[in-house]
Amino acid sequence: MSSEIIQMKNETMAPKKLNNFLTANVIACCIAGTSAIALGQAVNSGQNNPGQNNPGQNNPGPALPALPATPSIDTVPMIVSLQPVTIKESYATDFRSEHQQVSSGWLMVIRGDSRILAPRALAEPLLLASGTGADGSVWIESVEWFNHGFISGYRVCFIPSTAQEKSGADRTTQGLRVWFGSPKLPESVDAKALQSELKEADRAGIVAGIAVKVEGSARKVLANRDELVTTANALIARWAPDESQAGASTVPAVPANK
Repeated sequence: MSSEIIQMKNETMAPKKLNNFLTANVIACCIAGTSAIALGQAVNSGQNNPGQNNPGQNNPGPALPALPATPSIDTVPMIVSLQPVTIKESYATDFRSEHQQVSSGWLMVIRGDSRILAPRALAEPLLLASGTGADGSVWIESVEWFNHGFISGYRVCFIPSTAQEKSGADRTTQGLRVWFGSPKLPESVDAKALQSELKEADRAGIVAGIAVKVEGSARKVLANRDELVTTANALIARWAPDESQAGASTVPAVPANK
């Protein structure tokens, strides 16, 4: 991952481009002052004295919560805000294996289940969005995200609109539904996998109907991906301050499910 994309803790809060989701996930944990290792086990206090008993082995510390089954109506996040965005200089998304060019979409804040939002250095439930195009067709997309939201319960995301998938019809938020799908690495997801996830969501009874708040009356125009990240960082400071610069110095305890 380029140093231009993420400068640890004191600068950028989120990856500009995810060449490797596993690496990005670990880096995001570090930015938030949290790591899957720190959350999952206690520090090995006896590592410098392997011949002695290690108290850390009997005191594993706060464990990561077990993942609930997904997709499920019980884990559907609440959409807190939604902001339509146009990006003048398109970029290639790394939340799809095809790396489509993205030039528009919606900045979104969700409130989710902390069991799913917990930072993990492994595949985790995909964050997905689906809606209706201007021609009545159904679209589905892998949602990009900029923070975990484990402590606050709020995750700042971006629903990209990829030209290759639009087939001439503009995407709309009519019938919008957002949910957590099966555990996968986003960089491995393609159009076929998304269609499979859509069918699974239908079978799970995940339907549209959550009222959403649209931030502002006009579409927000951004120059490039950098401005998108900057705008997302401002939302993180508002909704998940523990993952902003001011709150990135401690490892928090595992909270109760939200």
